[in-house]
Amino acid sequence: MGQCLSREEWHDIVWRGYDKEERPAKPDAVDGGVTVDKAVDWDGECHTWKPPPTACCTSYNWEGTEYTFCDEQLKVTKIDFRATGNRIAHHTDEFEKQALIVRRGQFFDIGLELNRPYSSAKDKIILEFRIGRYPKPSKGTLIKVTLGTEKLTTSKWGAKLDQASGNSVGIRVMSPADAIVGKFDFYVQTEHEGTKFRTAKDDKNAIIVLFNPWCRDDQVYVDDKKKLEEYVLNETGFIYVGSKQRIRGRPWNFGQFDDPVLDASLYLLDRARMAYTSRWNPINITRVLTAQINSLDDDGVLVGNWSGDYDDGVEPWVWNGSVKILEQFLETKESVQYGQCWVFSGITTSVLRCLGIPARSVTNFGSAHDTDANLTVDYHFDDKDEPIEDLNNDSIWNFHVWNECWMARPDLPAGYGGWQAFDSTPQETSEGQYCCGPASLMAIKNGHVYYGYDTKFIFAEVNADRIYWKVPEDGDDWEQLRVEKYSVGCHISTKMAGSDQREDITHLYKHPEGTELERVAVREAVEHGNRPGTYVDRSVPEDVTFDIETDDDVDIGEDFSVRVKLTNKSDQERYVTMYLTAQAMYYTGVSLGKFWNQRFTVRLTPNGDGEVEGRIDADLYVPRLVDQGGIKFFLMGHVRETQQSFAGQHDFRLGVPDLILKVSDKDRIINIGQEVHVNVSFKNPINTALTKSAFYFEGPGLTADDKVIHHSDIGPRETATAVVKLKPKKKGKRKLVVSFTSKQLQQVCGECVLNIV
Repeated sequence: MGQCLSREEWHDIVWRGYDKEERPAKPDAVDGGVTVDKAVDWDGECHTWKPPPTACCTSYNWEGTEYTFCDEQLKVTKIDFRATGNRIAHHTDEFEKQALIVRRGQFFDIGLELNRPYSSAKDKIILEFRIGRYPKPSKGTLIKVTLGTEKLTTSKWGAKLDQASGNSVGIRVMSPADAIVGKFDFYVQTEHEGTKFRTAKDDKNAIIVLFNPWCRDDQVYVDDKKKLEEYVLNETGFIYVGSKQRIRGRPWNFGQFDDPVLDASLYLLDRARMAYTSRWNPINITRVLTAQINSLDDDGVLVGNWSGDYDDGVEPWVWNGSVKILEQFLETKESVQYGQCWVFSGITTSVLRCLGIPARSVTNFGSAHDTDANLTVDYHFDDKDEPIEDLNNDSIWNFHVWNECWMARPDLPAGYGGWQAFDSTPQETSEGQYCCGPASLMAIKNGHVYYGYDTKFIFAEVNADRIYWKVPEDGDDWEQLRVEKYSVGCHISTKMAGSDQREDITHLYKHPEGTELERVAVREAVEHGNRPGTYVDRSVPEDVTFDIETDDDVDIGEDFSVRVKLTNKSDQERYVTMYLTAQAMYYTGVSLGKFWNQRFTVRLTPNGDGEVEGRIDADLYVPRLVDQGGIKFFLMGHVRETQQSFAGQHDFRLGVPDLILKVSDKDRIINIGQEVHVNVSFKNPINTALTKSAFYFEGPGLTADDKVIHHSDIGPRETATAVVKLKPKKKGKRKLVVSFTSKQLQQVCGECVLNIV
């Protein structure tokens, strides 16, 4: 393209070289009347008059030199975000939200339709990105990027011309790897000879910028394709529940790409009034979200409820995924009732994966809740061997589910990046809010509890010792009965990347139990705890040891046995008396009171073994069970000859049946939009009718008119069936997650994979 000329400049070129007096009269074309070439005779020579074109930016050759006529302001008539190609390149094509969604630190392409061809010599194109109510360049919330020729880098915003053809230009844009995450309003400004043009505000022109774990310069970068597929892109998974003796994977629909999740995730940052200048940092965002996802302090997403009374809301075990919860919260702007730890964790995984932070749900079996942060969980018994509930403020949950996210930690010494633990379940306050983390797993493992955030609390959850105390009636001379060093922080579990198998990640949190490294870590943590020096291992020698066992794999509705096995380590005979009780228990360790007890007396020969057994009938325990089917056994024992006292406990969980899901024969090949029927069934395992029964279902990319099927009462040992009807809206393998609940039986769930073509 030649030199760009205005109309006046064009006339000067045409008549150049002549004084005004010598020029023949200009042709009518000067006034726009002549539209074809016209021979002009001046100074005895014949020249061809090229009239100024009516269309802008047409090239003309005048006496061997090419010129371009151009006298209009450059205007943008259309913006093409090339959403399909950009979304595929940025791994955002699964989002149902129809917008340009890109990841920071990676270029994206846009196209502009103009009113005339663009001239790099005469025209300037400026891209403008604005976020927040009052964007400012000084805050990084108002970014203006001039189209240039510099190489694009991940260190700053940039834009360069990719191609130009006629009235169209293609522009390649780069956001920095530490760009603010959120929704930007986008404008295009042009300048031509001192005049300016700017596109109008249009919500359709918004650009959403997310974290980019595929970018080496992003703080959340992950150099592992399998982990990226799992911890960012996988829309379903398992959250592990139960007990350390019986671990069960509960299917969960994270649904991070479903329509309401992205809007809800960004809304949470807005309602927290999080400074935009902090929204580039995954540490800050993670910490804010742990507070926003629970309702304490700030009326966040979900109300926690462990009372057993859920009449004014939804029972926590009914939820199969995060999407319906976030959808309801976004629509009503009110906290959703109710959830427990695995629900908080599931929502948190959904939100972080949606924003582009690699995340996973993690379950700690035997999870200590150390209220006074002295790294012990204390149990107290009276002279009658009964628990003293008023003193038992600490607790050990059968399981507790929190989250991990992957990120570098430039705020900590080298080596403390990688997986970070954080928790949205409200337990204790941190800096005045119910939030927790992120805490480096490396810091937790080594007892470096002085590194933020909330490392001390999470360390105690996986490392606290359980101590039993005998408290006399007068309150004097408390007797320490037993110290259990290895009863918490067991089988820490998450779904394995690229597989439906459980992965044990205990080694990421603690050194092997009993090793010197493990005890060094504990001592290090204690010295930086709330009460350094108060923790003392006062374990006393025991010449009689014991172990509590129950039958393996007992399902609800079955009778079972509990056994106490004893070993006499001395060379003398021992007489032992024991008191064993059974209590129905919430998974948080809270007891509902005992429903069974038995006393035993055992004679142990020198260096001999002994065993006692109790039998518990289903008709006795079934009416007393609560949500997770948990039973806690407490044992108190006394050795007559030595006055040795000992205490212990054993957590036991009854299994529930799985739902059986089968796609009907006619629906083996499933097309988008085609109604598919999935048959669901299971057998009532107890001798009691199930009332207030219902099936609930959810799945990514699946739609249904109603996501609950109410069922009539289900008789004892009777098989119940239901048909789930839904219409897939996205191709690929999609998981359907279904749960069943009733007044008498909960936590029944199942899943199946639908292959949509």
